[in-house]
Amino acid sequence: MWNVVHQHGGYTAPQSDGLPEQSFSPKGFHAEGYTTLDPRRAKPNEAIYGYTNHDHSCMLWYHDHAMGMSALNVYAGLAGLYLIRDPADERLGLPQGEFEVPLILQDRTFNRDGSLAYTMVDREGEDTPVVNGKAYPFLDVERRRYRLRILNASNERFWRLKFDVDPRDALHEPPLPFWLIGTDGGFRAPLHMLDFLISPAERYDLIVDFSQVRAGTKVRLTNYPGTQVHFPGVPGCGPEIADIMEFRVKPLSGDRDRTTPPEKLGLRAVAPIKPKPHTRRREWVVYQHKLFRTMTLNAVPYMEPSQDFIKEGSTEIWEYINPNHDAHPMHVHLVNFQVLNRQPIDAAHYQADYEKWIYHGRKPKDYPVLANYFTGPPIPPDPDETQSYKDTVKAPAQMVTRIIIQEFVPPKDDIASIPHSGAELPATYIHHCHLLEHEDDDLMRPWTIVGPDGDRPAGSHGGGGHSH
Repeated sequence: MWNVVHQHGGYTAPQSDGLPEQSFSPKGFHAEGYTTLDPRRAKPNEAIYGYTNHDHSCMLWYHDHAMGMSALNVYAGLAGLYLIRDPADERLGLPQGEFEVPLILQDRTFNRDGSLAYTMVDREGEDTPVVNGKAYPFLDVERRRYRLRILNASNERFWRLKFDVDPRDALHEPPLPFWLIGTDGGFRAPLHMLDFLISPAERYDLIVDFSQVRAGTKVRLTNYPGTQVHFPGVPGCGPEIADIMEFRVKPLSGDRDRTTPPEKLGLRAVAPIKPKPHTRRREWVVYQHKLFRTMTLNAVPYMEPSQDFIKEGSTEIWEYINPNHDAHPMHVHLVNFQVLNRQPIDAAHYQADYEKWIYHGRKPKDYPVLANYFTGPPIPPDPDETQSYKDTVKAPAQMVTRIIIQEFVPPKDDIASIPHSGAELPATYIHHCHLLEHEDDDLMRPWTIVGPDGDRPAGSHGGGGHSH
């Protein structure tokens, strides 16, 4: 089984990034892009990588990223959490130890003997919720504040999460409210919420106060309203899953809860990245071929050489144009970004004109001008996306989703004095849909950071992500 480890959200040099073509096998076979630090120490069935840990305090994760095998390998269990901590966080007074609980959400289907069931064809989604490897689990909690670190590690399923409680047990109107204090890239200003939508690969950092219900209460983490694979409200997207897990509330043991109330946490709002008139934009079309049903970015296969060259230190706006009928969580390696806005488009006409452009030779003068297809004004990000650093963004159907990346700078310093463990320019990374079956189906593309003078590798050419 081919595999390679990708540290999702990490600030990592490309040779340690776990790109698909860097995969290797248990028997020591290597893909053409296989790399390892210190080859003298690495066995044929190993790769030595270096992680900088130069991130804000946040919850990253790691998972398999092998070419064409990510979906199956992650489904089989090749995924885990990677916490970045800062000693300065102690001042915040957050729940710690047993009161800080990671929750890895996935969905699975099981055979009658308890083994995992998976088919690569006719995918309809899974029917059983799994949290930290257990189906329909429960957790005993005290009547106090807890910090829940939630990762959606599902292959394809979006979850609309809330904490349900019987009205007779709640000390105020249910559902149980909570506070969002962080997302993919770390802390943000606390936000009081009742529910949220989380796509595959996104992380949410929550404070939930179980003192708001009586002892003996069973608080249910539910998926509302039965959110399905690919996005809520999309027909024919697999079994609905309503109940996920249960929190069984016990009396508070020992002293009172001395953690800081969320509304009093010393967390600053994340300053917005403001685009300038000359900020470069790149368009990425989520293109699905009607005949072959393959999915690509800009109708270019992943294995085509990088065609997008980004000057080191520059700021760019990326526009994900999605004329499809389902949503795509788009993940960009190396960088954090902010969500700017989304805007509805006439998807049918755009798709038709885009295909004409492809089949008539991709002439620049005939490229569809995105502004001609808008059907409404830009829509601000959701409240949980504002004032947040992200590495994965939901790109809804029939809309353009805009993100802004402030600075493209790879880590150049060597790690622990290991030669050539830092990045050298040009440095190539990738971005892709994090519906893993879509990723395996070719919905990803490389992009390359070059020096300020824009030098490119010999024989390269531009034009992958349409720029303006």
